[in-house]
Amino acid sequence: MNTQALALGIVCFAAIIVGALHIGFQLFRIVSLDAEARGLSHPKLWGFLAMGGNNSSGLIMYLILRRKSPVINMSEEVCHEIESRKKRAGVGIIFLGLGAIGFVITISLI
Repeated sequence: MNTQALALGIVCFAAIIVGALHIGFQLFRIVSLDAEARGLSHPKLWGFLAMGGNNSSGLIMYLILRRKSPVINMSEEVCHEIESRKKRAGVGIIFLGLGAIGFVITISLI
């Protein structure tokens, strides 16, 4: 067994895990900030529900509920933080994608 390919596979798998956790955390923060600005009760619970689930049912449920609640108080600072977290989630997607591509290539080498 090629030890270099195995080490590369482990690094790529770690990149997948880091990317997925990063995306989940950013989604949690975006939803909880939005829910707080809309005055919904338990914004952190909504963030947790939105980031969990295999079929994104929590996020879909939040987006449906969100339509009925107008924004009550969203400062410029919160808007900038949400935009910043969207960009950070994009970095997580890049990590996830590159890790997945590298992992598939590494598996084919082993």
